[in-house]
Amino acid sequence: MDLDLATCLFSGLQTDCLQDKQYICEEGRFTTTNVQKLFAKEVIAFVRCKELRVLPNPFDISDDYFKNIFRLDKWLFQDFLLVLCLRTYYRPELDNNRMPFDLRVLTTLTYLAHGHFGALQHLDAFRGYAESILQRCVPEVCEIIVHFLATDYIVFPSNNEETLGIKHGFNSLYGIPHVVGVMDCFHVRLSKVAATQEQDFKCRHGNLAINVQVVCDNKYRFLNVNPRAPGGSSDIFVWKHSHIYGIMKNLSVTAPAWLVADRGYNLDDILINPYRNPRSLPDFRFNARLEAMLTVLDTATIMLTSRFRCLKTILPYNHQIAANIVTACVTIHNYLLSKNCAIDEHLMSVVPKRKPLPNAMCEDIWTSGHANREYIKKYLYGLY
Repeated sequence: MDLDLATCLFSGLQTDCLQDKQYICEEGRFTTTNVQKLFAKEVIAFVRCKELRVLPNPFDISDDYFKNIFRLDKWLFQDFLLVLCLRTYYRPELDNNRMPFDLRVLTTLTYLAHGHFGALQHLDAFRGYAESILQRCVPEVCEIIVHFLATDYIVFPSNNEETLGIKHGFNSLYGIPHVVGVMDCFHVRLSKVAATQEQDFKCRHGNLAINVQVVCDNKYRFLNVNPRAPGGSSDIFVWKHSHIYGIMKNLSVTAPAWLVADRGYNLDDILINPYRNPRSLPDFRFNARLEAMLTVLDTATIMLTSRFRCLKTILPYNHQIAANIVTACVTIHNYLLSKNCAIDEHLMSVVPKRKPLPNAMCEDIWTSGHANREYIKKYLYGLY
C-alpha cells in the first residue's frame, strides 16, 4: 500500500486535506490530480489486502444501476469507505469476517435503501453469501456509523455563536427571529419486542414501533435525532426527556432561542407552535408562517424516508439495532448534503399536507411561551 495512504489511514487525517494535493507521476504511481478517486481505489485494495480469493468487482455495473442500488455513486461510496477507515483505524489483519469490509458496507447501504437484500441477488460479488450473513452486516456497520460518524454529521449547536447562521437562515426565509430548528416525531415500525415491553412499544395505531424525534434546520439538514423512545411514548414526553431540551434551556439563558413545532406540543419558553384557536388576521398569518416552517421538516423527513426506504418497512431487529439504523440513515443523509448530493427526483415521494387540527377551546396563555409568541406576531406585523 502507498505510504501516503498509510499515513492518512493511521494518523486520522481528513480526506479534505488531500483534494488539492498534487502528485508527480513516478513509476506508475499517481498519474492524475483527482486524488480522492485514486485514494478511494487504494483503500479498497487495502481493505481486501489479506483476501486470498479473487472476488468479483462490485463496481462492474453501470453508474446509474450502482447509485440506484446503494444510493451513493461509485466515487462517493469510495470516499465514504475511506472516511470509515480513517475514523475506525481499520486494520484488515484484525478483521476475521469472511466478507470483505467494503462488501459489508455495500450490503448495509442496500438494506437501508430498500429494506431488503433482493437487489444484491443479481450481483456476482454477493453470490454465495446467505441472507443470514447479509443480515448480520447491518447491525455491525450501522453501529460503526453511529459511533464514529454520527457526531461529525449530526451536530446540534451548543452555544449562541453556533446558532447565528441557523437563526439568520430561518429569519431571512420566514421572517421569524431566533429560531434554532424545527422539531417533530415519526414512528419506525418493529417486527417484535420482548413480551414484557410490548405495551410500551405499541404506538397509537397499535403497531410496535420506536418514536423518533428529529430537529432540522432550514437546509433540510438534521441537527439532532433521538430514536431511543418506545412507540407508546407521546411526542411531548420524548421532548421533555431529551437532552436537546436541556441544551435549549441553556441557550435561552443568554439569548432568545426557540424551536418550532406543531400544535401537538405544549407552548414553552423555548418552543413555539401555532395558535390553537386563531381569532385575528395576524393570528392566521402567524400560523401560516409556522406551517411553512414545519413543511421544511416534513420535506426533510420525506427525503430521508424516500432515500432510505427501510424506514418505511417493519425492521426485523430489536429496538436498539433499529435505533442505530435510524441514526445511520440520518448520518448518511447529512453526509450526502455535505457533498451537495441531491436526491434523485424519481425517488422523492410527495410531501403530504399536514392535516388541520381542530381548534382548541383555549390557548396556553399561562405559559411563558405565550409572551414569546405574542412578541413574534407583533415583530412580524409591526404591532408595537
